[in-house]
Amino acid sequence: MDGGPASAGHGFTDGCYLPHDAYNGAATLVSFHLLRYALFTIMLIVVGPFVFRVVAAFFDLERDFKSIVDHFDDVTGGLMYTYILFTLGNYAHTFGWVTAVFYFVGLLVYTALTWLPFMGVDIPGWRSWSKEAWLVNSAGLTLVLVGAGFHIRWASQAGILQWYLPLFVLATASVWSPVFVKWLQHYCIDNCPDGLGIERRTRWAALAIIIPRSGAIRRKYQAEEETQLAVLRERAEQYAATRATSATQQSRGSDNEGDNADYRPLSMAIGAGPVTMQRSSNVGTDILNTDTSHSTSRLNMPNEPAAQPRAITLTHSQKQEMIERKLRNRHYVNAKAGGPLPLYKYQLHLHHWQIFYILAFFTRFDQFASRACAGLVLGIFTHGHAAFGLDPLMERKHEPL
Repeated sequence: MDGGPASAGHGFTDGCYLPHDAYNGAATLVSFHLLRYALFTIMLIVVGPFVFRVVAAFFDLERDFKSIVDHFDDVTGGLMYTYILFTLGNYAHTFGWVTAVFYFVGLLVYTALTWLPFMGVDIPGWRSWSKEAWLVNSAGLTLVLVGAGFHIRWASQAGILQWYLPLFVLATASVWSPVFVKWLQHYCIDNCPDGLGIERRTRWAALAIIIPRSGAIRRKYQAEEETQLAVLRERAEQYAATRATSATQQSRGSDNEGDNADYRPLSMAIGAGPVTMQRSSNVGTDILNTDTSHSTSRLNMPNEPAAQPRAITLTHSQKQEMIERKLRNRHYVNAKAGGPLPLYKYQLHLHHWQIFYILAFFTRFDQFASRACAGLVLGIFTHGHAAFGLDPLMERKHEPL
């Protein structure tokens, strides 16, 4: 195929980089440039957070304590977030000194705003904001809307408005879709104490298949054991008969010597009961009376087949009872034995790092104002994760119900 990456002048480290594009890559969904990505990543997850922590420590600003592990988690999470943002946000074409300068402006100005006494508020508690907090946040919202208007105009000029706005709605789904997820979670807690039931139904189907099969296997093994038992009993009876014949021959030899007294009981070598030899007055021959009731026990024979519990086919009700009993034994790694499932109720807590991270995908144009806006939103995003971490949108209210 002609016109491949090599012929277009693209190397491994700068795929989808279009230096001669009229709109400087604005219409390119995915772009990458290795050197700019390295500088972009270092600024967002190393230099920027370090500058904030130093300034916050100097002025004793609000922030969470972070251990070495917390900082490591921020770095690893930041690597993922910055890579996605860089490749989809067109920073391979637009990242430069303008974005870097306004990045630190946004970071430091937002840090200064949080120093104000009335700005120590969060978004979920908007009902309790003071007038000053309302004024500052309303001014910030106005600036965001004005910037959005300019970016929509530039998207129209670049001919990408037909997907620019839908992608913006899709990106903001991470903010408004949790409202439905929260409702579904609370509905399941109130109506489905065992969760959505997908795992339960899957386990039920498995047990419905396995239980009859396990019964067949038990019957198969029992038949094999009965066959082995019959063979062993046959061999034991042959052995006992051989020993009895030998004892008879010995008794006849003693009779020829003229000993007409009754014979004493003879213990069988194989553990048979006492064998009594007596003379019959009618026919003049010896009658062999043997007691072999204990022969199998001395030979360590298995129990009689009739004494073994037989595997029978389960009735429908017995099968259902067995399945329900096994289903109650839930093997959830995060659930205590016999305790409830770890079902939590949640509350929505929209963080400023999430808002400005989404906005950073759409400041993708080559205009000076767009690059400046990119720096501002990236700086505020950095303040959020450097001060408090990449906190989730939905937070648990209390312990499991």
